[in-house]
Amino acid sequence: MDLSAVRPALGWWTVSALIVAALLLAALALFVLRERIPAHWQQPVRALVFGVKIDDDIRIAMPDGTHLAGTLYRPRNVDGPLPTVYVRLPYDRRRYGEAIGEGLFFARNGYAVLLQDVRGKFESEGDDFLPWRHATGDGVATLDWIVRQPWSNGKVGTIGCSALGELQYALARANHPAHAAMIPIAAGGAAGDVDGQAGYFGAFEGGVFQLAGAAGWFAKHGMKADHRPWPNDLDMASALPTLPAIDVVKRVRPGANGFQDFLQTPLGDARWRALDYVFSDDRPTTPALVVDTWGDPSLAGTLALTESVRRHSPDAARAQHVLIAPGNHCEQELVVGMGKFGELPVRNAAQPYRDYYLAWFDHWLRGRGDGLKALPPYRYFVLNEQRWLDATQWPPAEARPQSWYLSSNGHANSRDGDGVLALEAAREIRSDDFIHDPTDPVPSRGGPLCCTGDPNQRAGPVDQRDVETRKDVLVYTSAPLQQPLRIVGKLSAQLVVSSTAPDTDFVARLVHVWPDGRATNIQEGALRARYRDGVERPSLMTPGQRYVLDVPMRSIAYLVPRGHRIRLDISSSSFPRLERNLGTGGRNYDESVPSKALNRVFHGGDAVSFVEIPVLDLPVPDERTFPGPR
Repeated sequence: MDLSAVRPALGWWTVSALIVAALLLAALALFVLRERIPAHWQQPVRALVFGVKIDDDIRIAMPDGTHLAGTLYRPRNVDGPLPTVYVRLPYDRRRYGEAIGEGLFFARNGYAVLLQDVRGKFESEGDDFLPWRHATGDGVATLDWIVRQPWSNGKVGTIGCSALGELQYALARANHPAHAAMIPIAAGGAAGDVDGQAGYFGAFEGGVFQLAGAAGWFAKHGMKADHRPWPNDLDMASALPTLPAIDVVKRVRPGANGFQDFLQTPLGDARWRALDYVFSDDRPTTPALVVDTWGDPSLAGTLALTESVRRHSPDAARAQHVLIAPGNHCEQELVVGMGKFGELPVRNAAQPYRDYYLAWFDHWLRGRGDGLKALPPYRYFVLNEQRWLDATQWPPAEARPQSWYLSSNGHANSRDGDGVLALEAAREIRSDDFIHDPTDPVPSRGGPLCCTGDPNQRAGPVDQRDVETRKDVLVYTSAPLQQPLRIVGKLSAQLVVSSTAPDTDFVARLVHVWPDGRATNIQEGALRARYRDGVERPSLMTPGQRYVLDVPMRSIAYLVPRGHRIRLDISSSSFPRLERNLGTGGRNYDESVPSKALNRVFHGGDAVSFVEIPVLDLPVPDERTFPGPR
């Protein structure tokens, strides 16, 4: 038998088999090493395996002639118009892992996906970058372009975390008819001034600049006209103590930067309106699946945005679902594998996020499925109880406010002092005082902390005992709880205070005290005294005069077990998380000479100082011994 004619065919079969085997081995290697290999290195192989074609050369003209660069992902060999997922970002669409992942995931599930560099970043034109200037108009122009394409079915969804989420809200302000659905994740920084929550990019908290997080972000991403990749060797730890504060970013990365604009623009100023943040008079109606975490610095902004929609746009509220998970910023999925949030163990935290995302877009962009009707308006994870609960609004209507009053014999300084937290107010007026020294601020420990440049600094619930030894920290501790205390809703502290300075800050932190003495933060907040009547009406203090301050402390869902204690820590700084108040009454950001302040907190009698805790009374399903921090 003559096999000469068969040999070439065998050769081709061998070559083909080797190619297939190589691709399978490459795919297996990518899967095994996917956490270690940069996403943009994986992209070509994954696209081949998933049947996705990629076009990196999309350029879209804005009305003013500026061209924005995009990358288009589409499934191969799919006929007919496609729904589109639109992701825009300031982090380089060609290299940013989250964006690439969304492109591949949705394209392999039958969507066109457009990734876009925002104006002034990477391959997009523009030399005046400032978050989020031009975001609404550029988003509208891009949607107009999408719906004109022959591959588009005219419906667009948006998705992404942090900046990628905030840009969705900037677009939602326009209520463009093609913007059919969105999935903003950790996007509370989109709130400008919404129902008293003046966050502006999440950079401010109670009027206090969130220094570490803002400076860390702007140092990497805030250059106005630099399209190059950001440096990874910025020494933020040494830069953050710089005075004046306006020079912090300049110290590690000279040049025109939006950091200076954010510090120099007064809160409540009309110029914030030009940056396309959401304000109280905006009425976004885009159906939204909103996701956030308890440790996100801009959590208050997320809840302000969703509650504004619920109150002002009932139809839109029926198409809004909110999930609040354990974890720090954008960690809603990662926390499951980590098994902890800060030092707090986490179990039962998994949610089928990817299934949710696909089902959400399938309904609103394709007309398939029921749009997650089984999801309640709010689903949230109760820390330390390890379970999810549902609500129709935030805070839950069933939660009742419970006031815990401050008292002492005048020596609440440090955890060795005599500060007490109780359900009944003392009859006699007393006070506790401390010296706030901006040159020796209270160090930040855990909480909504980011970007300090110090690898030893951790976010989330961590032990506060070293901070609580300081004399400039007032500590008020309860007796052991007779029943479990489930805290669900917004925390706040009403403090009757005075200061020798014309302006000072007050930081309030609720703490869980474990039977072995460990003290882990539950949630916290701050207020700059000049903004006690709102950011639009700043007013300096008269030294020595008493004032009533309402300190917002964010929301939380947390169970404190029976036999444990709660504690309120009060100070006038948390550095480097928050900018130090130099105590002069001036602009603060451009000052270098600090002034010490004697700050006093009054309690008892007609000086009612307390922390208001929202309590949800439900049976605790398992009263086992809690493992505690680790």
